[in-house]
Amino acid sequence: MTKKHILFICSDKGGTGKSMLSRAIADFIIRKQLEDITQLVDGDGEVGQLLQFYREHGVLSAQIIDAEKRDDFVDILKSDKTFIIVDLPAASITHLQELEKEIGFFDLLNEHNYQLTFLNVISPFKASIRSVKAMIELAGDKAKYVVIKNRFFGNDDDFHLYESSQGKKTLKEHKGIELELPALSTGLLAIIDANNLTFNYVVTDQKMKIAYQCRMKRWLHAVDFELLKLNIWPAEVQS
Repeated sequence: MTKKHILFICSDKGGTGKSMLSRAIADFIIRKQLEDITQLVDGDGEVGQLLQFYREHGVLSAQIIDAEKRDDFVDILKSDKTFIIVDLPAASITHLQELEKEIGFFDLLNEHNYQLTFLNVISPFKASIRSVKAMIELAGDKAKYVVIKNRFFGNDDDFHLYESSQGKKTLKEHKGIELELPALSTGLLAIIDANNLTFNYVVTDQKMKIAYQCRMKRWLHAVDFELLKLNIWPAEVQS
């Protein structure tokens, strides 16, 4: 039986670009015509950015930080889609620990034939970097791990604390990989957010300035290049 994939996009520190990555992946799913086999899930509830920008694409709201709603979060497995993409709220590692204690959550994912991959978006700061080790200690060998350096915060020299961290060492021990979230012009992002636009809308809407469209095309191309490194997508997308 072909393994399905569930991606947890996380960061135990707010402001790292986690929701930006979630939106980029949602846009990738739509542009690559994978919507029919993908379930998008917003773990931030009704205030989440996936719901804000991609509601019409069938995004589910499933909160994990509210103990009374945590069981509803587990029911996302009923979707039985090939891909489940979950934008988790900040500080969600603690709540996943609770789920693991209560119901053996990570074994449950395997029982439903889902390969779990954590995508941890980091900034160069200590609080963000510490979450890498905490993420891996949470699920151990029951998940795969990806660290995404948000290039909004700079190049590798700016991530020097991460480069020498225990988190990076632990990632290597678990055969995890590193990707990049390319930096997007803050001016263009401000326009997108102010008007509740998807990224691809900027490319396809002829009312947009040509310069905006060119910048967005280059950014989406760079994002696609990084996401394809996950090697989880159908053959026609990977090729």
